[in-house]
Amino acid sequence: MTVKAVTIRTLTTMRELISSLMRFSGAVTLFSIEQIQNAAGAPADTRAAIARMIETLDSMSESLISKIDEPKRAAHESMSRAQSDVVGRTFNAVNLNAPDELMRKTSASLSSAVTRPAATGAGAA
Repeated sequence: MTVKAVTIRTLTTMRELISSLMRFSGAVTLFSIEQIQNAAGAPADTRAAIARMIETLDSMSESLISKIDEPKRAAHESMSRAQSDVVGRTFNAVNLNAPDELMRKTSASLSSAVTRPAATGAGAA
């Protein structure tokens, strides 16, 4: 195989890899939004919906974590602790006596962010 053929093959593989990563990122984002909307859309059973969402997300996370090497697992654990700390501090500052309202507002905010038309033109901010 020539150097040119190897280079073209490598570029094709990288293009496919980047496209695959972008599809994965989009799928995870949309799945997360859907899960939040599902939890918010079930006010009579919000706690159960949230518990199912937590179970699903944790299961997916564990599946992905099991496929990375040990140093990255340690980094993930460190990041998870830091993120949990931030979330804990944030929720300590928020009224959690109304979790249904928090989920409704979060869902509405995410929905508007997804459906908001993209700004175009040179003057877009």
